[in-house]
Amino acid sequence: MRISDYTIRNLRTFCAVVEHGGFGAAQAVIGAGASVISTHVRDLEHVLGFQLCRRGRGGFAVTRKGQEVYHEARRLLASVESCEANLDALRRVLSGNLRVGIVDSEGDNPDLPVHAAIARFLDREHEVHISLEVAAPEILAKGLQTGDIHVAIGPFHDRQPNISYQPVYSERHALYCGRDHPLFDLPAGEVTAEVLRGHVLSVRGYLRNTEFANLPDAQIGATVSNMEAQAILIRSGRFLGFLPVHFARTWVGRREMRELRVAGLGWDSQFWLALRRQPEPSKVVQKFSKDMLAALG
Repeated sequence: MRISDYTIRNLRTFCAVVEHGGFGAAQAVIGAGASVISTHVRDLEHVLGFQLCRRGRGGFAVTRKGQEVYHEARRLLASVESCEANLDALRRVLSGNLRVGIVDSEGDNPDLPVHAAIARFLDREHEVHISLEVAAPEILAKGLQTGDIHVAIGPFHDRQPNISYQPVYSERHALYCGRDHPLFDLPAGEVTAEVLRGHVLSVRGYLRNTEFANLPDAQIGATVSNMEAQAILIRSGRFLGFLPVHFARTWVGRREMRELRVAGLGWDSQFWLALRRQPEPSKVVQKFSKDMLAALG
């Protein structure tokens, strides 16, 4: 089939519908009403000759062929965006989309100034739309592979094919309890690994092996997917848990948390700046990556 401008428009609409879980949720992103979005998807289905998604009282669901169309469309649109950005680079104006991903709870981290990199990047003449996504490392890694994220910053423990990794920052993690926890007022000399084994811990699923490597008999009573959730459970006074030192600092200062210092339990988490090798990153992505490294330097 021929890929017309209308088809590309309809593919963009369909991708937005899939990524936001339905027609209604995609309206604000696309800037169009539900009837317009429905028309775009229906026209695309007519051209392709099969149904892409089901919508109705049973909710929204993408068909098997719809999933395949979505992945093909993402590859096509990523190629178009890269071409547009590189052509605009010839007239010395950065343009296109920049989709950045970062793990949660780094907004106030003075050692990881993503905001400074963004400011440096936007000081140039540009026509760039920035999207910033905060997500768990495994979500960011998947986004890099599919092209939904152009550049990501986080602790990527599992190396993925076709992704380049550059070290940018090392984050210190420590064990904490809340003010209402039985260990909060225990003298430091009495806090031992044996004492800790008698208390329930909350664990981040993606860091499980790292968090408890030196506490093999730990009682795991909760699992979280991000550090905000971890902090909430710690502050409940019912769980111990690991947090980045910079993130816990505010609660420690207000005596709502206490660091439990036991030899061998803390660790440093290496952060990486990650982006795809192929297709070659656009000029926009390359410029931002350099700005990120410069902000850290």
